[in-house]
Amino acid sequence: MEKIALALIMTARKLRPYFMSHQIIVLTNSPLGRIMTPSQVSGRMVKWTVELGEYNIEYKPRVAIKAQALSDFLSEMVQPNEEEVWRVFVDVASSLAGCGVGVVIISPPGEKIKLALRIDSRVTNNEAEYEAVLAGIQAAREVGASRIILYSYSQLITQQIKGVYEAKDERMLKYLQLIKARAEFFANWGIEQIPREVLHVSRLILSPEEEMLLELEDSWMTPLIKFIVNNELPKDKARAQKTKRQAPRFVLLNNILYRRSFQEPLLKCLSEKELDYVLQEIHEGCCAEHLRGMSLARKTILAGFWWPTLSQDYARVVQSCEGCQHHSNFKNSPATLMKPIWASCPFDQWGMDIVGHFPIARAQKNSY
Repeated sequence: MEKIALALIMTARKLRPYFMSHQIIVLTNSPLGRIMTPSQVSGRMVKWTVELGEYNIEYKPRVAIKAQALSDFLSEMVQPNEEEVWRVFVDVASSLAGCGVGVVIISPPGEKIKLALRIDSRVTNNEAEYEAVLAGIQAAREVGASRIILYSYSQLITQQIKGVYEAKDERMLKYLQLIKARAEFFANWGIEQIPREVLHVSRLILSPEEEMLLELEDSWMTPLIKFIVNNELPKDKARAQKTKRQAPRFVLLNNILYRRSFQEPLLKCLSEKELDYVLQEIHEGCCAEHLRGMSLARKTILAGFWWPTLSQDYARVVQSCEGCQHHSNFKNSPATLMKPIWASCPFDQWGMDIVGHFPIARAQKNSY
């Protein structure tokens, strides 16, 4: 019961603004509502009961979820039959000299078929997109696919084919009619739009590692990635030795650099452009605690991220955070214990009298 109460108290502390503004309903099968009363608890539970007393919390029993569990089991275990579905990715590159079309067909087992075409006639960007879709449909027919899903990054073309957008241009209407006529060959087909930055099928002759090296920006990860992929070391001898010494601690998976850890899973390495968002989100994001120093660094590692200047960057963020500077608990006590001064004068310990005797005051009284 203490563990359940601890989970509730930690949730209330993390989500205090929500607990203060709304009624909270706690679904549990344990008798937590009857126990969390001052007359029924003792020890630390009394403190937690008083702390939770300021919120409007209602405890309700958890209802049976047999039907929901069955539906979840069916959705997880009964997989749809995707053996007949082929994925077709299309991409274009048009210019005044002509148009280049790239098509990548992925079979159900995962085999890739790559195709590159060139259209010498001058076409607009939208016409080039339609040409790419037509090329993908024709290539899928050639390989004997009966069910396909087309993927293109053009929102206009995908929505016009779906019928969401209306095609008013005469040439666009002709392209739509031609696509629908050729798509009748398939038992089932569809088209989806994906972001441009996700699609990398235009470079059909490059391997994923080569694409990554071309798009790699200069950062602290660059020497490590080049050494892992191509066994290439920096020209500087000191940097080359450092890279060779650090390389066994890192691994490259799906073109993403990870750092090996002793206790945690693989830590994703972040570049200088990516770490600013992580710094701000962990330090002062949603439900953040404005932690400091090593606590923030440890929290970042537990979240699965790493970069070399982790502690220094968090020290910089804490120093520039206005909330931490104004509302932090500052300790005014001295750094060391206070020690009494035994000598009334610094020269007493040496037995020196640099002042001499004081003159005698009135009535023969000494002035000390």
